[in-house]
Amino acid sequence: MGLKNGLRVLYRTVDRFGLGAGLKAWWALAAPGSGVRAVRIPGFDHKVWLRAGTTDVANFEQIFLLGSLDQRRFPQCRALREYARTAPAPKVVVDGGAYIGLSSVWLAHAFPDATIFAVEPDPANAAMVRRNVAAWPNVEVVEAGLWDQATTVFLRSEGQEPWSVKVTDSVGEGTGVPTVTINQLMERAGARELLMVKLIIEGSEKAVFRSGLEWLDRTHHVVFMPGDWASPGAGGGQVAFAALAARSFDWIVDGQCVYCYRMAGKSLA
Repeated sequence: MGLKNGLRVLYRTVDRFGLGAGLKAWWALAAPGSGVRAVRIPGFDHKVWLRAGTTDVANFEQIFLLGSLDQRRFPQCRALREYARTAPAPKVVVDGGAYIGLSSVWLAHAFPDATIFAVEPDPANAAMVRRNVAAWPNVEVVEAGLWDQATTVFLRSEGQEPWSVKVTDSVGEGTGVPTVTINQLMERAGARELLMVKLIIEGSEKAVFRSGLEWLDRTHHVVFMPGDWASPGAGGGQVAFAALAARSFDWIVDGQCVYCYRMAGKSLA
């Protein structure tokens, strides 16, 4: 992990979990060696698993130490949580770009009576998702690329780290995988609306936001990380922001993500 990164993670685990639990979590994250490690998180009944010495550690840091999905600091989050408490079943959350499932675990804990669709196209990462959500019956793993139509896309690795895998529709650039649309997930659940859609999909947002946007008209909250930094010139951010701006959302920019909340008093389409 390196001295600088190790000290940063040490500070954040102790600050987040307290001295005893923080030191135990930090050692699981930072101890030398490789392989799959178990980390116990205070407040969660089940431990999570990650691959030591990989970007899995940074993903843990984002989700559980920096609280990228914990939006209680935003006033709009109170209304969303109240709606989540009273909304009719089925309640549905889409975790687009589940990676190894840490975000899915956090969402399953935050919305225990909702179905969480954990969508991840890479087989190795999807295997980690299944391991991490095995104890969470409200999570359904969908091993597919998130897209705007049912088709086949291709996985292309742009580095050694497990989160460097990207999805492309260029034939022959990698391993073919099926796609799923957010509309299809709504239909699968029998839902007329979505509580939340989280999209950290490394450039695939251009496809997800370009057509078939019935889901967006019926979603209360979107968490979106623009992927233009990883796909210069592709125009994914332009397509996504145009689709979001055409609808009644409050926007909050915090860290790497844009948090879009359905405006109070604005009904779904």
